[in-house]
Amino acid sequence: MKLVIDGYNLIRQSPTLSQIELESLEAGREALIRYLQAYRRLKRHDITVVFDGEHGKHLSLQKEKVGAITVIYSGRGQKADDVIKEIVERQSNLIVISSDKEIVSFAERHNANAVLSAEFMSKLEMAIYGKGATKGDHPSKIVHKKKGPSHRLSKRERRRLRVLKKL
Repeated sequence: MKLVIDGYNLIRQSPTLSQIELESLEAGREALIRYLQAYRRLKRHDITVVFDGEHGKHLSLQKEKVGAITVIYSGRGQKADDVIKEIVERQSNLIVISSDKEIVSFAERHNANAVLSAEFMSKLEMAIYGKGATKGDHPSKIVHKKKGPSHRLSKRERRRLRVLKKL
């Protein structure tokens, strides 16, 4: 599976990483990349994390490999959201991780799966710390069930839950 992660969005959705980010943006990025490297060793997913470089010193998009993680910084005047959208348009079979509604809806319109940052962070921490999911942690318990005679989740929700099980 290929994961495309909205870096700062994920950092700010995690209480642990957001505390680290208070020291500096660089400390927050490095902590996230360490988490992702540990997750990558366990799950073997292809991971790309995109950070805003809009106000940075680089004029153009910067791409680097940190271990097995691809890290992309958007260029000056460009947002990470734009870079993520370009990746979604060019590639298929992606899972986009962000809580930005615009990114999530764009990914779904382009047949990519979208997972909210908080949901991914809980999966990431369960995998890294080996806590494993218990029956009470199952994502379907969190989802608001429909009322009325039909208790079946929407197609979008069923697809999202299938993706969550794979993470």
